[in-house]
Order: sequence, then C-alpha cells, then structure tokens
Amino acid sequence: MNVALAPARSATPRTNRIEARAGGLLGDCRRAFHSFADLDELAENLRILSLNAELAAGRAGDKGRAVRALTQYTRELVNRLAQIQLEMEALRGRTFAFSSTILLGLQHMTMFERAVDLVGGSGPGALVAERAFAAATERMVDTLDGMAAAVGELSRRTHAVEEVVSQSDSIATNIAIEAAAAGVHEKEFRTVADTMRRYVDDLRVMIEDASDAVRRAADRGEALRRLGLDSLDELKAFRLTAEA
Repeated sequence: MNVALAPARSATPRTNRIEARAGGLLGDCRRAFHSFADLDELAENLRILSLNAELAAGRAGDKGRAVRALTQYTRELVNRLAQIQLEMEALRGRTFAFSSTILLGLQHMTMFERAVDLVGGSGPGALVAERAFAAATERMVDTLDGMAAAVGELSRRTHAVEEVVSQSDSIATNIAIEAAAAGVHEKEFRTVADTMRRYVDDLRVMIEDASDAVRRAADRGEALRRLGLDSLDELKAFRLTAEA
C-alpha cells in the first residue's frame, strides 16, 4: 500500500484535523503489512525443513517415529501460514481501496468547507454549503468504520500468526527432546530443532513489529472516528441554529 497522505495546501481547520490523523492511521497500516512481507518465505522455509526432517526421521526408523509425527504437525502450520498470507493479500487490497476513498473524501471535505468559509454567515447559501460538507463528513465516517473493521481483521490475522509461532516453538522443543534419545541421529534432529527455533525467532520479530503497528492503527482509527462524529455533531448544531 504505497498511498501517501500529503497535507492539502490551504486545507480548512476541521478537515485538517481529520487529515493529519488519517495520515498516521494509513502509515501504521502500511507498516503492519510491510512487517509481514517475508511471511511467505518463512512459511516455505518451514515447509522445506519439515520435509528434510521427515526424511531424517525415516532414516532413524523407530527412533524417528515421534519426529515424523511432529513434522506432519509442522506442515499443517505451514498450510495455515499460507492461508493467512492469502487472507492478508485480500485485506491489503481492501485497505488500499479504503485509503483511496479516504483521500478522495478529504478532497471533497476540503472543497465543501472552503465553500462554507467563502459563503459565511447563516443564510441559505451557508446552509447549503454546510449540508454538503455534512454529507461528505458522513461518508468519511462510514469509510473510517470500514477501515476500522479492516484493522480489526488485520489484528485477528496477526494473532493467528502468533498462535502458529507458539505451536512451532513447542514442536521445536519436542524435536530437541526426541533428539536426546535418537542416538547417532541426535545431531541431525538437533539441527532441525535449532533451525526451526531460528525461523520461530524471525516470526516473533515480525509479530512484534506488526502488533505494535496494528495497536497504533486501532487507536488512531478510533480517535479518528470520534473526531468525525464530533464534526457531525457540530454540523447538526449549526443546522438547527440556521434553520431556527
């Protein structure tokens, strides 16, 4: 998602506040998706490792039986990572669409708020301009609701990867335990366990960075939504005064 939110040249006060916070929200979303850029590569590395471990388990005969079962669990986790990756790609597309809609909505809000300032006063012209601005603000709030839902889905995907990390770590620990009783195959199994732990550490770094970005995005999104709703309340109050 490479959309940058540059401040509009003469953006008006209410729109300016929304625009500044929207820039931070979209930046956090970009950071979260960027954090998972290597997820497919790590999943492939785990898949290859599980295949090699299964071959080693076959060579070990009865002493490799438990390791063979553990490699099957690993492949299930790899499949889960692949599914999460597909879901994130779809989510990235939705978030990109929301970003574009937010940018367009801010342009409309800026235009209508400038019209309000130009008309001034509380006559019919001002009322029409305020209604147009209110409609643009309502559309912006709806878009922000959609973006908040997308951030929530991203948070759930992040937790799903976190669960895979935890389960992969347990598998690596169990393989290391099995290695201690594998006799001449100990070194081979221990190498598998150590390699898996290295991949798990890489996934943890990925999760930590993504989780921080998602938390920030969720906080910014909620604050931004409240700001939009406050703007709508102000506009409703203005209309009641103007129509009185």
